[in-house]
Amino acid sequence: MRKLVTAIIICMLYLPNSGGISAKKPSGGDLQRVNLQAGVCKLDITPPLHIPLGGYARRTGPATGIRDSLNTAVIVLDDGKISAAIVTLDLIQVRYKEGQLICRAIEKETGIKEGNVIINASHTHGSPWLETDSCYSMEVAAKVASAVKMARENLQPVSIGYGEGEVAFNVCRRKKTGSGEYINALNPDGLTDHRVKVLRIDGIGTGGAPKAVLFHIACHPNVFRDRNTRVSADFPGEAKRFIEKNFGGSTTALYLQGCAGDIRANLPEEGKSPDEASFGRNGSEADMLWCGWSAGAEVVKTTVCLGVREQTKKRQLNNSIRSASGIVEVSAKENAGDALWPREQITNGKINVPVKVLCVGGICFVTLPGEPVIAYGLKIEKQLQGMGFNKVFVLGYADGDAGYIPTKKMFRQGAYEVTESALLPSCEKEIIEGAKRLAEGLII
Repeated sequence: MRKLVTAIIICMLYLPNSGGISAKKPSGGDLQRVNLQAGVCKLDITPPLHIPLGGYARRTGPATGIRDSLNTAVIVLDDGKISAAIVTLDLIQVRYKEGQLICRAIEKETGIKEGNVIINASHTHGSPWLETDSCYSMEVAAKVASAVKMARENLQPVSIGYGEGEVAFNVCRRKKTGSGEYINALNPDGLTDHRVKVLRIDGIGTGGAPKAVLFHIACHPNVFRDRNTRVSADFPGEAKRFIEKNFGGSTTALYLQGCAGDIRANLPEEGKSPDEASFGRNGSEADMLWCGWSAGAEVVKTTVCLGVREQTKKRQLNNSIRSASGIVEVSAKENAGDALWPREQITNGKINVPVKVLCVGGICFVTLPGEPVIAYGLKIEKQLQGMGFNKVFVLGYADGDAGYIPTKKMFRQGAYEVTESALLPSCEKEIIEGAKRLAEGLII
């Protein structure tokens, strides 16, 4: 907690109106010897107000206003032989068919193949489901493809720095009561990952500010919860704006959502006993700024440290791009029926789970669709590190229809993530082994 407070104090000295921080740029000589090029682009994808927001069945009717805009931010990476794109979206989810629509549009505009495209939704509950409005869905696909095209047209040599910070606002939402029952309640002692992983992308001639910053946190972006009826990117949007303003507006921030199926902001409800189920309160503006600005402050602090000479000298100068993708058949309930989320698609007792692995030098991205719980991120990261991959980012909320993905242990415990899942306990082994098989083919 002391680290978090220190980070906020440091960054409060450089509030958005102060003109931004100027950090020491990486060595120009080093950057001229790198093989990797990158381009970034951000476009507005705020929906029309007639479209209802997603995430809560009891929240009905169209959105009533716009608190803040939704965006897609993309980065294209090219090692001289292979191009890849990482697409981030301020959306609650991207289903498989919508992901296919986006990938086809990207390939048409740029030639980048589907297997080299990562799609990651932030899971903000202040956005609509794309399938709610076909016109909006097509508009998003077209804008994403345009953003990737513009990013690819503006490639320049870059180097990448990796660092980690820490946030304190995310918390496990599963708890064992005194009677031994598992309920959904905020549990500071439960399994959580408080790390914020940061990638600083530096190009030639960008001065003290990085070209782009990618940051990875595992936490549900539903600070406002069901009482909110306005479009919002939630805390990731606040964090991105904080980062970009602190770097003078010359940096693009991209949020990467982790495995947040059982993680949310630590906002307890008043009057609730420790053994009483509660997903937490509807957050206030102060709560939103706490989550967003504390995340942004930690990212800024970590990013600035990555820009000093001692850090830039450690960077890998030659980074090859490798990728693998496949469909993992995961066991599912035959009788799931209509009781679960409509995004589930079960065929012969199986759900097709698309998994992708994208490596850029020693940095490895693994994508899972739907809502995997935090244990998947930690287990897959540990497994891949044991295989020789240095820096591992496990992302949930990629394009696909898997819904909630609990672990085998959680199926014995019960609670919301299990009752709302269409999967069977064997899903953990099937998914983790599937990711391992794909990664094995990329070992060099």
